[in-house]
Amino acid sequence: MNIYSGQWVTAGETVVDSTRLTEATGWVPTLTARESLAVMILLQGKPLLRREDALERRIACEAALEPASEFVGVDGRGIEHVQIPAATGAVHAEVHAAQSGGSATVESGGSATVESGGSATVESGGSATVVLPAPPGLHARYLTPFAAELAENGFDVVVVDLPGHGLSTGRRGRATVAGVNDALAVALGYARIRFGVTPLVVRVGDATERESRPGRWRSRVARSRTHASVNPADGLLPRRLRYEGGLGHIPHAHSVRDVVALTRADRVDS
Repeated sequence: MNIYSGQWVTAGETVVDSTRLTEATGWVPTLTARESLAVMILLQGKPLLRREDALERRIACEAALEPASEFVGVDGRGIEHVQIPAATGAVHAEVHAAQSGGSATVESGGSATVESGGSATVESGGSATVVLPAPPGLHARYLTPFAAELAENGFDVVVVDLPGHGLSTGRRGRATVAGVNDALAVALGYARIRFGVTPLVVRVGDATERESRPGRWRSRVARSRTHASVNPADGLLPRRLRYEGGLGHIPHAHSVRDVVALTRADRVDS
């Protein structure tokens, strides 16, 4: 057991595992012991510091994201999760591939080869690739509705958790300028390899506050040390925020129309 567990095994007690249950019913656990422990630690507001402890399988990531998913009104099915190695540990990202029939008008590149425990060829169906860093104090799941809307409109989207946020490793709520820059650099590198084009980084708010409907927010400042959680049920949200900067230079967007305009402007400038 571990220090976060509510149960302890003492000398003389019977230790029971699930072997006989599996043999009798065919039941198998959905998460490994390591994944279950990581989810429990994260949802209690504790950090995962080592790269090797980061959650990678979709089912484990979605288990940790369940409170946030309920808040924004998504079920997480079909969403891809990746952990990208970085100097700060592991940077978590949600990947939303463009849906066929999207209407964005910026041309995309072709295919790219991605190595992740083996090589695979991935076709880029989008017209542009966008990297969205989650605002300080939040994590990628709170941008999932916006990312899904972009994908529906022909964009390939990578939504990134800052260090110490969401499913990225690092001390909870702490994001240095160097750490943020490193997270953005590795996310850009991943997106470039994955989708075969140079991505555009777009910022969607500095923090968010829920409005009347799931998936809709309005801007709110969030750079103070004491951070009021927008969703108290979500243990992944930091109780104290120590964000030093690193996102201020990134162009801002409020809507898909804004992202299309920024993408066109980026192509003209380049």
